[in-house]
Amino acid sequence: MITHSIKLHPSICFNFDGLNTKCYPGTGTTFTEMISGQTGTVTTASSGTVGLDSTLGSSHLKFANPNASTRSAYIQFPVNITSNSGGVYIPQGPNATWNWWHYFQDAGDVDHPNFGWETTGSWSGTEGFVFGTGFGLDGPRWGIDSLGYTVYAQTGTNTGDYKTGVWQNYCVTFNGNISNGLKTYLNGVLVDQRDVGSTNKSIPATNTNNLFIGATNSRGGNWNGYMDIIQMYESTLDAQNVKALFNAYRARFGL
Repeated sequence: MITHSIKLHPSICFNFDGLNTKCYPGTGTTFTEMISGQTGTVTTASSGTVGLDSTLGSSHLKFANPNASTRSAYIQFPVNITSNSGGVYIPQGPNATWNWWHYFQDAGDVDHPNFGWETTGSWSGTEGFVFGTGFGLDGPRWGIDSLGYTVYAQTGTNTGDYKTGVWQNYCVTFNGNISNGLKTYLNGVLVDQRDVGSTNKSIPATNTNNLFIGATNSRGGNWNGYMDIIQMYESTLDAQNVKALFNAYRARFGL
């Protein structure tokens, strides 16, 4: 377990680290988001579990979902869209960054969301966002506001694809004020950049649903594997800051 914190960019608004004792004491079903102090709870069904596991040689946070098509192990946090009082605060407006580390174990023929805060069951992520991979590991999919993206079209042929059995660090930056404002970094390296459709795009502040980790509010499927760190920033981090984030944690994951 980790008892200290790494210095992070000041725009961070959501910080989840399953190995930090400020977030998770190591046992139980309650997690604490480290910026707001808001607690979230584990929901399990069909023999699913969320907890620390040392199968990989050191302790990591495992989401075990034996039933691939059922949301059977995930964490929910209430969201407060105006402040970090009474819920976690997450990015809104035209600038945001999402950063996470995962180890994927299941490429079954269902969706595998890492985390999501959305109002519909679509990858379009209406009024919010969702990150994960689609049916049969068909490549990363990001849904931000009404913008639905399949970042890569085929499995295993692109540098930035989700892989099973390895640790990966994804960082997605969003700037709705410019063209080519959606960038995807894998292990600190830019692997995809694309247009957001038009300028003046924003993440709306009208969604009152919970934030889900290991699942989404309304879409089927679940995460099966490990996921230690999820961070969100109210700014569009540049390449230097993204690389610094990767370097800050890479030793923990053997990279």
